Amino acid sequence: MTPTPTLLTPSQTKSITDDLVCPISLELPWDPVVAEDGRIYDRSSIEEHFQTHAGEYLKSPMTNEKMGQKLLSAVQHRNTIDVLVESGVIGGDLAAKWNEKLQQKKELAELLKQAEAGDPVAMYDIGVCYGQGRGCKKDHEAALQWFQKAHQAGNVCGTASIGLHYLEGQVVPKCLKKGMMYITLAAGQGSDSGAYHLGLALAEGKFGMVVDKEEAIYWLEKSVGECSYMHLSSDAVAAAEKKIKNLKATTETAATDEE
Repeated sequence: MTPTPTLLTPSQTKSITDDLVCPISLELPWDPVVAEDGRIYDRSSIEEHFQTHAGEYLKSPMTNEKMGQKLLSAVQHRNTIDVLVESGVIGGDLAAKWNEKLQQKKELAELLKQAEAGDPVAMYDIGVCYGQGRGCKKDHEAALQWFQKAHQAGNVCGTASIGLHYLEGQVVPKCLKKGMMYITLAAGQGSDSGAYHLGLALAEGKFGMVVDKEEAIYWLEKSVGECSYMHLSSDAVAAAEKKIKNLKATTETAATDEE
């Protein structure tokens, strides 16, 4: 049963939300913790602050005074947010983002059930969730583990994602040879991401690849419409189309010059 909304003045509502919002993310903290400066933060936000200032004289992001890294879970704070959002006391963008996180958490729970049943697509999607922090704390190591499970289950999107981890040196030691091995394998099996990154590598001579513009055009064209598994973002598709256009222009110019 949804609680009956409590009538508060705008100033009262603002006072409540100001006390609840994480001063770093400026959002309602999904995993609220009390730091040594006595302030409540979202765990991921304050931990990112610690990582950003690692090795430095650590200071509170609020008071600028010295502080340690000990954090205590603020369960009551989380419960209060749940009640106030559900009752309508907190609304607007803050509530919308909170409810979006609730939905993402539900979606992740459903994906986990599907993955446990052996669904390779769900395994890949869980990896994406961990990589982006959707419905969970961002965790690149967990993301890679799920991409590996997806790859082993035959999901080529997982294969391409493993390749990108090696190319970028994320979680695993950077290895261009391994990275391009996975990317090439994924491209050959119908992954648009694999085809896209293989095409870029061939176009620009990146990741140890020799420049081959015709081959680059082939793979980039596949990435924007001929692959069996289409997951590229609209920005990546636009970048691929632009690269194809530029490559064709330069190859045509070169052919004309030779004549």
